[in-house]
Amino acid sequence: MKGDRPGADAARTSADRLALALEEAGFDVGQEFPALHDAVGRQGTAVVRVGDISPAVADRLSAVLAGVENPEGYVDT
Repeated sequence: MKGDRPGADAARTSADRLALALEEAGFDVGQEFPALHDAVGRQGTAVVRVGDISPAVADRLSAVLAGVENPEGYVDT
């Protein structure tokens, strides 16, 4: 579906880059971010959808983004 909407290719590339970055950070993208994909949003613009993630995955992601190795309250599940 190349070029269906302006930005669709960019959203596809961005979703792929995000998936690779998450994998490099130690996440199992298929299990922890199963809904990660590019799409065309409600207003007709290209978007990257991350989907729902568990609280434990959100804690790990926030720790990675903050550069914290083991945040207080983090529980590995």
